[in-house]
Amino acid sequence: MLLYELIITDTECCYDEYSEDFDIGIFESEAQAREIAEYYLNNIAGFCQYPCTYRIVPKEVLGQVQSNEVWLVSGWDLNEELDEIHIVESECLVSRDQAEAVLSDMKKRHQRDEWVINHQPIGKCYWEEGFDRYTYSIPDRPELPSE
Repeated sequence: MLLYELIITDTECCYDEYSEDFDIGIFESEAQAREIAEYYLNNIAGFCQYPCTYRIVPKEVLGQVQSNEVWLVSGWDLNEELDEIHIVESECLVSRDQAEAVLSDMKKRHQRDEWVINHQPIGKCYWEEGFDRYTYSIPDRPELPSE
């Protein structure tokens, strides 16, 4: 069985090995994922204001889905800006126990800084809100008097 992961990317915020990705959700069909992507790109704050693209990733389900939900294991490294790079992700898993076993195996095969097990309902948007960009600058520090 295949499920389809919808990821929307803010292309202006990508650099080097980093991609500004929003994991929208896991869906039963590619058509459903595409329809939701188009809705986000035309209606949801941030996604419709900035140059965003989407991709739909087919994900194999390892087992029989029992309760309309799946688990995914992800690992990544952090760059100097503390952004996630070198991301590895499992296929869709059908139980927390299965996810923990896959996590153990993935840790042996991939050296990564961080790991997580995510639980996602099938057909529900995981990222429901829009986004905005904020820029900030660090003010110059005043010189401290020398002693």
